[in-house]
Amino acid sequence: MGEILLTADLKPSTPDANASLPPRRILMLSPHPNVQGPIPKITPLLLDPLRAAGCEITVEPWGRHTDTETLAAKVLGRARDIVRLRSLVSAVRFDVMIVKTSHEWMSLLRDVPLLVATRRQLPLIVVEFHGGRSDRLPARGNRAFKWATLMLFHLSDGVLVLSSEEARDASVFYPQGRFQMMVNPFRISEHDRHAARPERLPAVPTLVSACRLVPEKGIFDSLAAFVLLQARRPCRLVFAGTGPAAGDLASRVEALGLSDKVTLAGLLSHDELMTTYRAADVFVLPTHGPEGFPTSVAEAMSTGLPVVTTRIRGLADHLEEGVNALFVPPRAPGALADALGRLLDDDVLRVGMSIANRAKVGDFEPARAAEIYLRALAEFDRVTASPM
Repeated sequence: MGEILLTADLKPSTPDANASLPPRRILMLSPHPNVQGPIPKITPLLLDPLRAAGCEITVEPWGRHTDTETLAAKVLGRARDIVRLRSLVSAVRFDVMIVKTSHEWMSLLRDVPLLVATRRQLPLIVVEFHGGRSDRLPARGNRAFKWATLMLFHLSDGVLVLSSEEARDASVFYPQGRFQMMVNPFRISEHDRHAARPERLPAVPTLVSACRLVPEKGIFDSLAAFVLLQARRPCRLVFAGTGPAAGDLASRVEALGLSDKVTLAGLLSHDELMTTYRAADVFVLPTHGPEGFPTSVAEAMSTGLPVVTTRIRGLADHLEEGVNALFVPPRAPGALADALGRLLDDDVLRVGMSIANRAKVGDFEPARAAEIYLRALAEFDRVTASPM
């Protein structure tokens, strides 16, 4: 197997005078800030603590320029971006280039050519996956996807992932690789750090699900569970987000006669989303997609929301059953309805989760996430520089 560097203890470690220093001049490639997705929100949180640690960081956009980019614009735009970035790394001496991306087929088609074009100009290249299809690596078939992944791993010096599951899948697939588990940085607001939720629920409690509206996020399972729950007690359901399945979800809500009980809030600003979390009573995300650790879960936890979700990827690594979340099987609306009903009925469990979740998101503070980052970069650099 490849080398897996799992960081189980997220608390700051005592500095070691003999430890290798991480690469100091960093080129970080991140999606354009105007596109949807978690990475543009996460990246800025790392910059200040990394700079405070002595790193010089240059952030350059990489990937689609807009959410509505055509295929022709993608091809031409990525070709131009590769030329631009190759010129940059030829002119400036960077210690490391970090490519923040996802482990998806379309991402591989753009990332592999980038690494081919820049490999000789850089002493260290690190790929950072924010979720993706590592589950395809141990499965049969998927030959083209596996070949492209093999090329990416071969051209990089280390890979950062968000879960131990992804690290194990990648390590078995590419035994000579080095894979480090990281965490997404998250900063809890002072308001939410000290706020307390009421011990008693309102007469009509609110469930909230915030995600991209695609079936893999379990949105139709959440709706089916809500129908079952409605037979037992009054409640409301709010979906925050947009996506390809938004129309189908709206049609199903209308067909069920639930338009007065289910709200499709659409794409919300950060402030609007946090207000929605604070007004809700339980967060639900029965995802069965290629998650890392969904940012929406950390956001909901920071406001003291108890969580009902599936035991996959980073959710399994960081959340404890009965403490931070109730876990349900994927695609199981009945079990989901039972778990939601249990939380709504148990004031002690719900309040305990609220307190635990506010404390838990402290593990994802940017300074702690940056320390894990720097340890990973230092180890990748040390191993790469070691004589064979």
